[in-house]
Amino acid sequence: MLKLLLQLAHALRCFFWWLVRPVTRGVRAILVNSGGKVLLVHHRYERGWLLPGGKTRKNETDIDALRRELKEEIGVSNISQAEKLGEYLNTYEYKKDTVAVFVVRSFTQERTRLFEIEKWSFFDPRNLPEGTSPGTRKRIEEWLGQKQISNQW
Repeated sequence: MLKLLLQLAHALRCFFWWLVRPVTRGVRAILVNSGGKVLLVHHRYERGWLLPGGKTRKNETDIDALRRELKEEIGVSNISQAEKLGEYLNTYEYKKDTVAVFVVRSFTQERTRLFEIEKWSFFDPRNLPEGTSPGTRKRIEEWLGQKQISNQW
């Protein structure tokens, strides 16, 4: 039931974005564990495997937003060695969304009850799971040096 309500709320949010066409800013992280695997999340309200992250609040720096979102979504804290991969323009969901992507190699993760995340897991970046979003694939390929960095999500 919760999953259905979250999917409905997401659909209404997308409809609102279609009407208003807001300008937003967000952050995403390529979290790399000591074995070189990357963490991907699967939301309750959206299809596919994605990089963790979310929206930046008013007057919030990208790094502060990254820390907050990773703590809220997947219980990640003590972020260090956050290196900016790039900034991307995402117009996929009817909004003008600028997304800053960071590579994080040092962090602590605690088991926590997750509200919006259905599941998460670490994957080999060269063998991502079926259903990984195209944008997520592109960012990981750019990080691996397999593709040139583009400013389009």
